[in-house]
This record gives sequence, C-alpha cells and structure tokens, in this order.
Amino acid sequence: MKKIYLVLGLVAVVSAASAQKRVLSPRSFERASDNNGPATHTVVGGDRVTFYTNDFSDCSDFTISNAGDEGVPGFVDDLDFVCGTNGPSGPASIADIASTTASNGFMMVDSDEYGGETGGSGIENCWFQTAQPIDCSAHPFVSLSFQTFYRMWDNGNSDGNEYCLVEVSRDGITWPSVTTYEVSQGLVDFGDGDGEVQARWELWPLMQTQDPVTNPTEFVFDITSAAGGQDNVWIRFRWKGTWGYAWMVDDMELFDTPDNDLAISNYATYADYVATGEYEYGAYPTSQVRPLQMAVRVNNNGVNAQQNVNLEVTVNGADAGATSNIITVPYGGFDTLRAPGYVIPATVGTYNVELTVDMDNTDENLDDNVANLSFEVTENSFGRDDKTYTGQFPGSSFTEGFMAATLFYANAPTTVYAIDVAFRSGSAGAEIVAHMYDPNSKAFDIIASSNELALNPSFLNTGTNGQVNWYTFVLQEPVDLFGDEFVMCGVESFGGAGVRIGESKNAPDQTCFVYGNFGSAGIAWYFSNEVPMVRLNTNPNAVNTPNGIKEAASSNFSLSQNIPNPANQTTRIDYNLKNAAKVSFEVRDLAGRLLVSEDYGTQPAGVQFINLNVSEFAAGVYTYSLVVNGERETMKMIIK
Repeated sequence: MKKIYLVLGLVAVVSAASAQKRVLSPRSFERASDNNGPATHTVVGGDRVTFYTNDFSDCSDFTISNAGDEGVPGFVDDLDFVCGTNGPSGPASIADIASTTASNGFMMVDSDEYGGETGGSGIENCWFQTAQPIDCSAHPFVSLSFQTFYRMWDNGNSDGNEYCLVEVSRDGITWPSVTTYEVSQGLVDFGDGDGEVQARWELWPLMQTQDPVTNPTEFVFDITSAAGGQDNVWIRFRWKGTWGYAWMVDDMELFDTPDNDLAISNYATYADYVATGEYEYGAYPTSQVRPLQMAVRVNNNGVNAQQNVNLEVTVNGADAGATSNIITVPYGGFDTLRAPGYVIPATVGTYNVELTVDMDNTDENLDDNVANLSFEVTENSFGRDDKTYTGQFPGSSFTEGFMAATLFYANAPTTVYAIDVAFRSGSAGAEIVAHMYDPNSKAFDIIASSNELALNPSFLNTGTNGQVNWYTFVLQEPVDLFGDEFVMCGVESFGGAGVRIGESKNAPDQTCFVYGNFGSAGIAWYFSNEVPMVRLNTNPNAVNTPNGIKEAASSNFSLSQNIPNPANQTTRIDYNLKNAAKVSFEVRDLAGRLLVSEDYGTQPAGVQFINLNVSEFAAGVYTYSLVVNGERETMKMIIK
C-alpha cells in the first residue's frame, strides 16, 4: 500500500490554550487519489511597492533543467518541472494549485506521477529558473513572494529526504551547488567583492509528513543578501526528493522590503486544530456550541524585529473577549498567535470573525494583517463544511459503489435523527443509504442506517456557493450521543449512477474518509483532505427527501400551508401556477411511506386548491408535496 499515514495517537497539552487534543486511536489509511483542492480562509492582500511580476502565463520566461541532464552523477535525468495548466496526475495525486492565476499557467514537478504505483528509487533533483535577468539596481532591499502548494511524503517518516528551495544568482551561471540542500550550504561568492552571501532559502524546513498545507500558500523571502542593489538577478526554484507527491509554484513578485511588515500567512483559524485537536465546523447546532481558540501564523516580512505582537479578535464587529499570547517575531522569522476565551453563543445566526495582528511598530502594509472567517449557529444542522463548494467526490468517470464519511466531535449530549447530504447535479436516480459509524471500531462498524432512497433531481446542486439543497435521510433508529465523544456519519452509493457529493473546506489528515476503489490498496477505506458535505441532523421532525424542503422557493409556482393546520377531517391546500403545467400531489408520513398519490394532469395558470380528506390518518406529523413539471415543493402538516 502506498503512502500510508497514521492518526496521531497522543494526547498533547498545549500551554497557550491549556487544552487537550481530542484524538482517536492510531490507525492506518492511504489517502484517496480522487479529490479536489481544499478551501482556504480569506486573508486580505496588501499593497506593495512591486517592481517585477510574473503570472507564469508565458512559459518562455523560464528555463527548465535537472541535475542528471547537467551531467551531475547520481541523479535521474528524466524528471523535470512542467509549465502549463495541468495539475498532478500521480497515483495518489494531490490537488491542483488554487493560485490567483492558476488558469493561465503554473510550474509543477509531479514526483508521484514519475514514481508511479511502485515508486522510484532514484534521486530527483530538478529546477526552473528565470530565463532573463531582473534589474534590482534601484532596490537596495528586495523581497520575493510567490504562491505555492505542496504535500510532503518524505518516505512517510519525515527523514529529511525532500527539499523545496529558492536560490539566487547574480550572473545566471554561478549558483549554490546542486549537490547541497541546506540553507547553511547556500553561501556563494559571486566574485564581485562582496564575499560569500546567502543565496538559498528553504520552504517548510520543519515540515513533517502529516503537516497540512493551505492551498495556496504565499511565501515571502527577503533575498536582499543576494539581490539587493544588483543589476542582474536570476531566481531558481529547485526540488530534491525521491517519489514524493508534487510541488507547484505560481504568481511571483519582487518588491521593496519594508522596515516593518507583519503578515498573516497560511494558518488562520477559529478552532486551532493544530493545538487543540478541535475541528472547524461551518455549522454548529445550538446543542453543540463550545469554546473556540482563534489562531494565526504570522511572518515578519520586514527588516526590523517586531515587538509586542498580539492578536485581536472581533466577532460580528464586537470584541470577542479572546486574549492572545504576546510575542516577538525576529527578522525573517515566523510564529503563531493563539487567542482562547471565546465561547460560541447559542443564538442562531452567522458569525463573522475578524483576526487582526497588531504590534508596537507602525506596519507599512496593514492589509495583510487581517483574516476574515465565518461560521453559522443553526437549530439542528451540524456540519464541517461551510456551504462553499471546492469540488465534488468522486470524479466524473467513477460509477462504482463507494462511501464518504466525516468525523464529528460531540461535546454535549444530543440525539441524531437524520443525515443531510449535498449531492451534485448528475446524481439523480442513484440508490443511496446513509449511515452512522463507530469511528473507534477497526472497520468503522455501522451503528445506524436510513432506508434506501432514490435521488430526486429537484434536490441536487449545480454549484452555487452559499445555496445548498440538502438531501435528508432519516435514520431508522435515532442515535443518542452522550457528550465528549467522536461519531462519524456518511452516505453509501451502490454504484451504477454517477453519484457526486459536494466537497468543502480543507480537512486534516485522518478526519474525513471514503471507501471504495480509490488507491493502490483497491477497495478499502482511505482518508480525504477535503470535507464531504455530509451533516448530522438533530431535528426530531426531520423527514426523508424528496419530502424535505428546498432552501430556495420555486419561481414557477407557490405552495401554501394547509388550512386548517392542525386538521382532523379535511384540509384545504392552495397552490398558484405561473403558467399552465403538469401537476401531481403526494402525502407521506415521517418514515417516508407514500400515503396519497394523485396525478392531476395539466392544470391552468392561476390559483388552484386541493381538498384533502385526512380523517383516516393517525395523529402526527406528515408532509405533502406538489410536483409541477418535475419541480417539487414540500411542506409539513399536523393531524390531530
């Protein structure tokens, strides 16, 4: 099995938060190979005094080579960076870079595709560099920024095998040696009287195999030592490793290094999973509100050390009452600010979080000191997605059976009555069952299931962010959660139709899973780094779709509440057609059983009504649905 990761099995105490990580027992799963890119929080970009930009739309701006081609013994000669718009395609492929201008081109080295299913053993050492020099003579202090995405394999045990490097030359010929990789070995004497100067910088020098990377991540390096005030500067990006994943680079800029500039980088969160083990949920039901710890990683992109750096937190414009640690960030350094103390209110609504980094000195680029995040508090919906689609799972060509499931942590008692899923368009007609799983069992034992339902095209999603039609699967027996426990919910497709589940947000390793033929292990459980849009539903009155209620009403017809409601003999149901249309009508109980089915044929435009005899119905809650030219609207009624 290729590229297996372990769930962290340790319980760690974090001094900044005084909080314990909540983690599951160790287990081993391969990453699924058919996922799309993760979502990222919004970090507000800032203005710079930029004097060079390259969006990688013109591949002739760069030259590409490798150590084997250059005649250096011991390195493969048939793996190079590729310039274009096609992303990774290896057996355990990672997502395409989500850079600002990815659609017009980026650079990529796909080590995973090169190694294939069985892996390569040769040492890969390849690079791309600017084809023409960049004039930095009028810029005594020079910083380089670029967007990138990378996932570390490093032989699965973080053995220091992989390097992502940035290197600088003053003549296009003299570079740091391609047979060394450490920053300390990247000193170069260009023979111009300056002596040895730093000409190499490493991305992610402390990265471990399981560390997540935001897509994209922006890096900023102060390259003044090699480039400041120089007439001719060349820049090289170099990869060294053996059978890794992939590294992508895009949107490069050179700008004047400011004296004082802090920037939020690739970690901005309202849950701080790295320190607390708490997942970010896009939707918290009122029964599951909890304390949150906010956190950001900050880079010092200025020349001066930055003193008394702290994190200010507001929620919906008001002080959140979260107090951060106070740190000093040295020149060229980075650190993480953590602010515990905020407790989610049990009030339904949207909560907009603003994280702002402050310091003693006046920041010359305040715009990149702010990160904007948001989540919802709901009555009954518990979801790790944020209703923003980053893709779908599986890919468009997959028609076999599969399952997709998501881990949740219930901090307080509640009861789960149903599971909600956001299916993408094209999934109609498939037979689907939803499940609750025991995540502590070896094989994710199923502890509860729904009835089997065939998907209705009226409740599928075309991809508009923020507007989601949830398909509801009522469990045959509710599941009681007693608090302080993990639970997993998911959905199973039996194959034969192109079922697609929406994906949203980036997921830490070993917290979201898919089961099927998705990797070198064949049909098995794999973990996904994107959140399947599968939610817990704690509403005791939940009903199976197609009897669920769409989030947006139809513009072609309207359906009214029955009168009287509650009813015990007959009840009247009005509807209004914008145009003449084919109309049918259904009534179901909460278990989804069809009790009434009427086909009224083509009805004229205008207000119509249905007199429904309910005298034989048992007391309880029912749903009635009007289907107009295949489009469905559903409402509840009560029989007493």
